[in-house]
Amino acid sequence: MKNILTTLVLISINICVFAQKTNSRGEYLVKSIHWVNAFTQKEVGNKGDKWYHFKYDDDGNLIEVRKEYYQNFKYKAVETFTIINNRYQFISYVNGKQVLNSKCEFTFNQQGYMTRLYIYGLNGERVTTVGTLTYYDSGELKSIDLISEEKGGNRYKIHNYEEYTWENGNVVGFRYTNDDGYTQDFKTHYTDKKDNTNINLVSLTKHTAHPYNAHILFATEWCGKKPKNLVLKESGSNSFDYIYEGNLLKKINKKNSSYSKGYYLIEYVY
Repeated sequence: MKNILTTLVLISINICVFAQKTNSRGEYLVKSIHWVNAFTQKEVGNKGDKWYHFKYDDDGNLIEVRKEYYQNFKYKAVETFTIINNRYQFISYVNGKQVLNSKCEFTFNQQGYMTRLYIYGLNGERVTTVGTLTYYDSGELKSIDLISEEKGGNRYKIHNYEEYTWENGNVVGFRYTNDDGYTQDFKTHYTDKKDNTNINLVSLTKHTAHPYNAHILFATEWCGKKPKNLVLKESGSNSFDYIYEGNLLKKINKKNSSYSKGYYLIEYVY
């Protein structure tokens, strides 16, 4: 009997030690994601890759995302996205030095989602308001209005607008418009596989031109609800395969794109 009890205790300890952590919604918490750029591997090795690292508080809420990559395949760049005192902050460094006008902050609405993006210069003064995010009553992202305006000697203003269409809990349409009247529509098709992670993998894996949301939308606690399913195919030539170990999604193969071919490797919090 004593041996049986000892065995049961050891099994319980192993389950506690090696079980993946989940948040309050039962989603597996992602620790890191490594994008391996197969298109540039022969020329520059891993200097064409990207790394994402995620930190959480004791309740499993995402509080920091750190993105690492090589700028121009040469210079080590680090971008950090952090929740500090209920405010979001982004700072970019290249070779250990802060990039000019790279410090940003977000404000939040009562739902806890980002609403306004502000950008600051190195002297701490606000340079311009860059973005406004709006949501449907259900908590799904509706639009991002991006205005980039440089004040001073070389004045310029760039205005981009993005609008999202949802069906059955998934983003099925994305429309991009700029001040020149250029409009482009993107469609997304889904598999029947549910996304059981806490990361918005749909936003992370898509390859479309949008200045800020490519960095922030995969932090689902910050930018509204994430799509329920995993992507089968995007507009254009991108399609995906998913490789699991048990219930855990461990690898995403991104296929058929002429300039963004490779795969994502996913690690989880234990």
